[in-house]
Amino acid sequence: MKLRENFAVKAAAFVLAVAAFAGAAVLGWLLFLNGGLLWGYDGNISDYYGIQERMRRDESGVVTMLYLLGAKQSGETLSDAEAAHLEALQERFDPENSNLRWRLVDQNQAVLAQSTGDNPALAGALRFDFYDTHWLDNGHYCGLYLWVDENGSAADAYFSLIYEAIRLQSTWEVAAASAAVLLVGSLLLAVFLCAGMGHKAGVPGIHLHGFHRLPGDVVFLVLGLGLLLCGVSGVSFLFNLWTTSAPMGLMLLYAGALAAAAGTLGLTALTTFAARCKARTLFRDTLIWKLCGLLWRGIRAIVRAVRTVLSAVPLAWKTVLVCGAYGLFSLWIFLNQWRYYGWSYILLWMAVSAAGALYLIVWAAQWKRIRQGAHEIIGGNPYYQIDTRGMLPDLRAHAGELNNLGQAISAAAERQVNSERFKTELITNVSHDLKTPLTSIINYVDLLKKEDIDNPKAEEYIEVLDRKSQRLKKLTEDLVEASKASTGNLAVTLVPLDFGQLIDQALAECGERLEGAGLTVVRSVPEAPVWVMADGRHLWRVLDNLLTNCAKYALDHTRVYLDLRAANGWAELWVKNISRDPLGVPAERLMERFVRGDESRTDQGSGLGLSIAQSLTELQKGHFSIDIDGDLFKAVVALPLAPPPPA
Repeated sequence: MKLRENFAVKAAAFVLAVAAFAGAAVLGWLLFLNGGLLWGYDGNISDYYGIQERMRRDESGVVTMLYLLGAKQSGETLSDAEAAHLEALQERFDPENSNLRWRLVDQNQAVLAQSTGDNPALAGALRFDFYDTHWLDNGHYCGLYLWVDENGSAADAYFSLIYEAIRLQSTWEVAAASAAVLLVGSLLLAVFLCAGMGHKAGVPGIHLHGFHRLPGDVVFLVLGLGLLLCGVSGVSFLFNLWTTSAPMGLMLLYAGALAAAAGTLGLTALTTFAARCKARTLFRDTLIWKLCGLLWRGIRAIVRAVRTVLSAVPLAWKTVLVCGAYGLFSLWIFLNQWRYYGWSYILLWMAVSAAGALYLIVWAAQWKRIRQGAHEIIGGNPYYQIDTRGMLPDLRAHAGELNNLGQAISAAAERQVNSERFKTELITNVSHDLKTPLTSIINYVDLLKKEDIDNPKAEEYIEVLDRKSQRLKKLTEDLVEASKASTGNLAVTLVPLDFGQLIDQALAECGERLEGAGLTVVRSVPEAPVWVMADGRHLWRVLDNLLTNCAKYALDHTRVYLDLRAANGWAELWVKNISRDPLGVPAERLMERFVRGDESRTDQGSGLGLSIAQSLTELQKGHFSIDIDGDLFKAVVALPLAPPPPA
């Protein structure tokens, strides 16, 4: 089994492709979050996202500490809780206990206070809103700077974050390479899935399961909306990146989930697109296509209905209706514009239009006469003459040509009939003229065979004369029968016959010849009688011709199939065999007179057997046809079913 046909392999490849894409997205997002640390201008350790997130949380504590310090230095009395909180914050952000550093500056970048070194006195009471703009009481702007001392020795949360930042700085190339490998791997798996879509073990061609047969426009719309939602979420996430204080692990988890959802939707869309393209159902299996098809069928139905109605209306009346509608419409236009043209102009236009309409009506009536004449001529009455009196010049010329055509057809038909009659009479007369000397030759050859002749050569010559004279006798009989059958000069008596019984009798008669040729007959005939309306003598000749052909021309040591079927008011006998020689002519030509399947074969057969079988079958109101498929020869004899005779 090929890998692309294994459902479990394709399912695993789908999961791995989505996982690889999500992994690449997580690593890429990790590198993007820490871009300032990895390839920024200064590569400061504070650019590590984990440190920045921690600093955002600690910034409010620093602001509160500075606010309380400013209030205390300005002489305000702090409550016990505020004093305790200030003491705790000072201890927390003491350089001995924290690696976080801060500096407060005024609008001139003069240091107002800082975590290390000499701290100048805070100028007045410090009042500022952390979430808005930092102000001093006197309206001057001040700014607060936070950073992490990577050389600090305090064992706080920043210490482990510094270690993580340093490790990421040394391994970011590995992370970038891993992301690239995962991305390429997901693309290769996607290509494999597209190549494997539509293939199922044990099923030839393209096989689509239920999902791929759903309306394509609905599927792609739903998947597209899902991808759009993922894209909007990703963009919103990106724009809100620097205003959030979410932990880096949570952000990476969110990025991975978003990438997995987008990868699943995108890969599903890609694979179903590939499967539908292979099965050529990309457009046909859509609601829009079906709606357009329904609309088109409705339009065609309306057009057919209108055409049917119009076909029932005579041509002259159609012309009257069209001219009347045109006149009414134009009259309505002129009545609305008569003040611009005047009544004289309108009356002139009406007179010209009436003359044109009258001309069209006369033309339509005469054209109808021509169409009726053409219908008569084509329908088998070539002697019909179209009356051209009073016709318009062009129509009169056309009618005259049709009259001449009818005369030419009648003359050609008469010549054809005379030619066929002459050929039939010639064949009949020549055959009768040949019978008398041929009978004498056969009789004398028979007498010679009874004489004692010691010369072996003479006996061989007599045997050749006997064989050739018998073949000539058979050819003469076939010619007479073919001539009579093709002209319908044979008497036909149709009576109910058991087709199956007649087939068994023909097999019994020709069984020795078939066995002598090494052929095995495979008979498939219903046990119940199959009654047909036929002439027993003529139907026997048809069966004899078919079985004789099998004995002469079928490949040795093969099977001959006889299959009798009855359905829809007809009984059909199928005769099938493998030809010994290549069949080098079309099936239609094999039923012509004197045509053999192998045109180089001249030693046996007259080329009349199938032609006689066809003529005899048609005389019995049946159908005879043959078909050639390579070296397989198939003949079908169809006769109308008959009710069983009374017991």
